[in-house]
Amino acid sequence: MTALSYYLAASYRRKRVDADLCRMKGYLSGRVLDVGGARRRGRFRPPPGAAWIVADIARSLQPDVVADVQCLPFRDGVFNAVKATEIFEHVPDPAMALAECRRVLATGGHLIATVPFLERVHGDPDDYVRYTEAMWRRLLATARLEAIAITPQGGYFSHLAGLLRFLVLRAPWGLRHLGYLTFPVLDLVATLDAWPRLADSGFAAFVGGYLIVATRRV
Repeated sequence: MTALSYYLAASYRRKRVDADLCRMKGYLSGRVLDVGGARRRGRFRPPPGAAWIVADIARSLQPDVVADVQCLPFRDGVFNAVKATEIFEHVPDPAMALAECRRVLATGGHLIATVPFLERVHGDPDDYVRYTEAMWRRLLATARLEAIAITPQGGYFSHLAGLLRFLVLRAPWGLRHLGYLTFPVLDLVATLDAWPRLADSGFAAFVGGYLIVATRRV
C-alpha cells in the first residue's frame, strides 16, 4: 500500500490503531501470538526478532494456525505476548476469549488489544458487542488479567471527521475525487480531540475505542 492510498483509504481509527501498535512494540517481543491477524488491514508489521505466530479462524487467509480465540490449541504459558487487534467485537464470548489469552500467556506476559466503540457494525463474519472501559476492566479482572492501561482512542471530533470521510469515500467517482480536497480540513477537525479543555467537557463522553494493555502477574 502506497503512502497516498493509505492516506486516502485508511480510516482515522485504523491509523490510530497502527500508531498505537507501533508504540507498543516493546511489549511485542519474544514469542508472540497474533490472534485474528491473518488479514493485514493497516501498516503495522511485526517487530524484527519476534517469533510471530498468527492464529485465525479464516483458513482461506492461510494463518500459521487455524484457531478460534475462544479455544486456542496451545499449551499454557507458551507466549510472551498476545496481540488481539479489533477482534473481540467479533467474538460471541469475549470473557472466554480473554481467559484463553491469559492461559497461553507466560507469567509476566502482556496482552495488547484494541477494541472499537463508536464504530459501525461490521461482520467479520459477525459483529456482536461494544463495551465501555468499565466493562473491559471487569472482564479483564474476571479473566485474572491485570489492566496496566485502558486508553481511549479517538473522540467526538475524530468520529465526526470519520463520518464525513466515510461519506466522501462512498460518493460517486467524480464527487469522491472532489471530496478528497476536504481531507486536510477533516484531518484538522480530528486533531481537536487532543485539545486539553475537552477532557472536562461533555465531548469526553464520546470514545472511538480503546487500547488495552494487560498482563498476567501469576
